Amino acid sequence: MKRILIFGDSILKGIYFSEELGRHCLYRERLAGLKSAGWQIKNNSVMGATVTTGESLLRRKLSEGLGTDENSGILPSETDGQPAVILEFGGNDCDYRWKEISENPRGDFLPGTPADRFSRQYAECVEYVRRAGAKVFLCNLVPLSADRYMDWISRDLNRDNILSWLGDVGRLARWQEFYSREAEKTARRTGCALIDLRSAFLSSPFYADLISADGIHPTVEGHRLIDGIIAEAVAG
Repeated sequence: MKRILIFGDSILKGIYFSEELGRHCLYRERLAGLKSAGWQIKNNSVMGATVTTGESLLRRKLSEGLGTDENSGILPSETDGQPAVILEFGGNDCDYRWKEISENPRGDFLPGTPADRFSRQYAECVEYVRRAGAKVFLCNLVPLSADRYMDWISRDLNRDNILSWLGDVGRLARWQEFYSREAEKTARRTGCALIDLRSAFLSSPFYADLISADGIHPTVEGHRLIDGIIAEAVAG
């Protein structure tokens, strides 16, 4: 039995922004190709999750012995083989409370998870999953569109104040890239497999069509690209 457990944030959960509906929606075809090929997949991703909330969920799910359904455990067996656990965090860890910055652009603010703690906790997640008997795959971050994301976070807020604190709009993308590199370094340091989502987006000539109007979530086409990258990495 081929099994995959996913722990991540809204990206791997499948969130995208529908301009037609004017709201966020859920892409419901996550890894549908693998499912049709007989893989059992449990997506434990949570919108807004940081590595801290992800670690808590990870430990609870694995300690309960939950796999892809109520009757399947995480630990490998002679018949099931080794399950795969995919981790994807960082997008919310590097984010800020923009309302507070809008109200006080001269203040000092910390991201959701400071970078040193992010790297340390991420490595702890990898080792915990490995000790549970699963093969670990760690994702880097889907690149954001700085201009679109700036428009999104500043809606109904003081855009000039946010920009004053940032220095320039491009800092949004650079800061997120820094956390993506921290994720990549964690994969190298712990010796786990890296699923390179970022390169596929950056190298696509259709990049503008792969990121939603909110600047951070993939479009449906972007989510389909993610599925293809994950399937190739996990299923070979």
